[in-house]
Amino acid sequence: MKAEAAAWEPPACYFAPKWTAQEFKKWWTGHVLPMAEKTETPGYTSSLREEHGKLYGPDGKYEDHNVARADEGTWWGIHTNPNARGTEDAMACYGDESYLWVEHSDPPPSVSGVPDAQVLAELAYEHVDIPELSFEVSPAADAQKVNLATWVWLPASELDPVSVTARLDGYANLSSTVTARPVSVSLDAGTADATVHAGPDGCAVSPAGVIGAEWTSARKGETPPCGVTYHRATHGGSGYELSATVTWEVSWEGSDGSGGDLPSGEFGSSQSVQVQEVQTIVR
Repeated sequence: MKAEAAAWEPPACYFAPKWTAQEFKKWWTGHVLPMAEKTETPGYTSSLREEHGKLYGPDGKYEDHNVARADEGTWWGIHTNPNARGTEDAMACYGDESYLWVEHSDPPPSVSGVPDAQVLAELAYEHVDIPELSFEVSPAADAQKVNLATWVWLPASELDPVSVTARLDGYANLSSTVTARPVSVSLDAGTADATVHAGPDGCAVSPAGVIGAEWTSARKGETPPCGVTYHRATHGGSGYELSATVTWEVSWEGSDGSGGDLPSGEFGSSQSVQVQEVQTIVR
């Protein structure tokens, strides 16, 4: 979620499901053991292969990396935020265990870095995809008039809440859902020679689920709940940049009954408007 106002960073690391049994086998045979062959440390490769055989060989505790038991559990490992590699916070997850086989019927292991509901919420927050919104204006953007109110609105179809759920894969007893809801719009007329029509906190979402209101002939003479009145015309083809910034409030709810708020996001769009001066003749 890219938010201008969000002073937030994802967790530096966490310990959670990482590989299926087949993926874990591939990791060992395609990465760990081949990398060990390249080391110059005396005896390292042979000792690693011996340890691997004891654990994952025909008579090992996890025969063939538990491929035959793939439906029963998952290999857990450390997930590190790429931006935090090498930091003290990232190293906090590296305890006595770097990976563990955990049965689906068992609770999450009691080791450092296993996410709780709030950490799952923070991970989900990173993946909330806010849609790019467009706002409507009346009169049209290329036909604005000096001292004639411009009505601005976002229809209900643009303002549906957006949710993402994070859970421990295969361990559905713990999950968190993050929901972002649009709550207001702030307007910038693009010039000081204008009056913005909005409440003290911007243009709020109405009970009907819209922001602002669409102009109709029945509203003639009314001041828009969300809009702009320009007091000076544009000239030379250069318009004013009318922008609308939508504030989304973000909250989370865990399957264990926990919950709270996360940083709000602000997402804006703009369009160039041309303002004409209407000449009248008084007789």
